Amino acid sequence: MSSVDLITGKPLSASDDEPVRQATEARLLAIGYFPQDISVDATRTLGPEQNSLRVLADLLVNSEGRPALLLRCARGSLVTREKEAVATARIIAPTLVPLTVVTNGDDAELLETVDGRVLATGLAAIPAPEQLARMLAQRPPQEPTPHEITQAARVYAAYSGFHCEAYCR
Repeated sequence: MSSVDLITGKPLSASDDEPVRQATEARLLAIGYFPQDISVDATRTLGPEQNSLRVLADLLVNSEGRPALLLRCARGSLVTREKEAVATARIIAPTLVPLTVVTNGDDAELLETVDGRVLATGLAAIPAPEQLARMLAQRPPQEPTPHEITQAARVYAAYSGFHCEAYCR
């Protein structure tokens, strides 16, 4: 494995999950995404209502000029990452990121961010750019309510604390 990130060219973190992210980045590039479509370690700091919580996404793909697909890349069970990933997709941007992927590098789930429903499974569930654009066209931008932001922030804060030592960058 290279010692620099495929998308950013920056040195890799020492996280145990970094190989999963690098494999996912390689997959995204192979299915047609351009590096400029993908944000690595996308961050957003929420306001004082959420104690200035810093939200971090492994990968955030933009399509049609807006955040479209959030990817959580981590070893282990996909099911244990679903709630955290969906919560992140609900608060990482001013509008919901409509689609969420959890992947361990060997498998993946594509989730509907609004309700957490699994839409597809397997690595082929990660949509190619054209497919993502079609899916995005069916999902107009949606701003979360203050209550939804609070709820998602609580879920994110609870789950992010479990892996912060290795994951916080």
